Amino acid sequence: MKGRSLNIHERFLRHVWSRQYLQGSGLQTTDGRAIRVLETGTMNLDGGPDFKNASVRIGGIIYSGDIEIHRNAIEWLRHQHQEDPRYNQVILHVVLESDHHQSPMFVNSGRTIPTLVLEPFLSESIRSLWQKTILDERTRTSNTIRCSHRNENVPADLIHQWLRRLSVERLELKLRRFEERVKELAHLRVLAAREPRRFYGPMRTQGNLDDIPPPHKELTQKDLSKRVLWEQVLYEGLMEALGYSKNQEPFARLAKSVSLETVRDVIRSKPASGQELPTGDERLQSLLFGAAGLLPKIRSLRETESKRHAKTLAREWKEIRKTFRCPVLHLADWQFFPTRPTNFPTLRLAAATLLVQKFLNDDLFRRIVQTIKSEAGPAALLHRLRELLSVQTSGFWAHHYHFDERTSKPIRALGVERTNDMIINAIIPVSLLYARTFRDRDVRESALKLYEFFPPLMENSVTRLMERQLLRGKVKLGSVGLQQGAIQLYKFYCREERCEECEVGKTVFAGRR
Repeated sequence: MKGRSLNIHERFLRHVWSRQYLQGSGLQTTDGRAIRVLETGTMNLDGGPDFKNASVRIGGIIYSGDIEIHRNAIEWLRHQHQEDPRYNQVILHVVLESDHHQSPMFVNSGRTIPTLVLEPFLSESIRSLWQKTILDERTRTSNTIRCSHRNENVPADLIHQWLRRLSVERLELKLRRFEERVKELAHLRVLAAREPRRFYGPMRTQGNLDDIPPPHKELTQKDLSKRVLWEQVLYEGLMEALGYSKNQEPFARLAKSVSLETVRDVIRSKPASGQELPTGDERLQSLLFGAAGLLPKIRSLRETESKRHAKTLAREWKEIRKTFRCPVLHLADWQFFPTRPTNFPTLRLAAATLLVQKFLNDDLFRRIVQTIKSEAGPAALLHRLRELLSVQTSGFWAHHYHFDERTSKPIRALGVERTNDMIINAIIPVSLLYARTFRDRDVRESALKLYEFFPPLMENSVTRLMERQLLRGKVKLGSVGLQQGAIQLYKFYCREERCEECEVGKTVFAGRR
């Protein structure tokens, strides 16, 4: 194959598939069935198949599902996709070149999947497509926001003030999200407390059905004053922040499934007769790891320490499962790669068990509110909040990022970056909502001062893009507020092309229709 000397990366193959740099017709599977691509799917940058929600006609039948791409077919087995349930929805295995492996590939559920070899159907040579891919990538990175080539003369003051306004807008969105959740939990408690006795038989209806009041009455401040509501909302916010960018959604689901109330019930319950009494930490780990679907199969473990710890958790989870009626997640819901080991969901979940213990034993919510309400300056306040969130794993998780691989050096459960993220995305918004609900001026002013003082979080792809294409050194993202404003600008204005509502866009595109 011409151009075979190139080091072909799967990223290049994904680009070829997404742009469909293929011949217009004649595509066939390795077993001779005709293929027509209806939807290439959405590229998946996390773990699991390369493309999600694709649609392909194969041999006269339309299939909807995922696409997995490799250089050759044997890589499906090398990566052990046949054992991973995340690949159960794969409808087509796309490979660059054929190899000597002729046996069909299977997904975890046992279904065979067809294979498409790209090499005979490429629209151009590999080397030509490689150059085209480089140009495509340069175009994508240089034209992400519409005004990138026209905003050089936008005054720094205008950008700075706009980012400050957007920072407030982003913070308000977080408050509203937590407010909706508090009210949802409050309504559930009110309905549970006031549910009338049920009389079975035909329901008798009198009067006009349109006159029946809505199911949710207006909540009173008394309804919202229950500490369990605020503890649960803060717990959910902290858990979501623990998930980093790759695992926020499953951590949020887990926090709702395994509520603090559920945790209290499980911790208070006794193990089955004849069972060795577990420690509170082990019982809590059993509950969270079991409900998260992250307990491994014992036979898959090689390390003795991992086998021993996993057996202890699995035995206790088996007992808890008899009465645990909440939804349980699956291993496929979690992303391990591409993330750093310190962000593996197993290690984060071990840290979560310690945070939950702070809620149960140290009255974490009350201590946070009291800390914010104190007269400490923002620097001292930030230090105290970091201390409240500080946890240190011990035992098994002091030397493991996940099951079956021990590290020589002790592991820090939560670093400064993660605790900062938890303060910005959970503690400050919940505190401001608490102050708004109960008209607590001290909490409000202290939380806002902390927000203004807070140093920027770790940069990410969005902030780097905005610094390169808009700020250009004129404005430094020297505080978390400006950084949050830049993220808000990109996600809600630049990406949606709402330039006519953006202060920068109004300046750049003034007079254009």
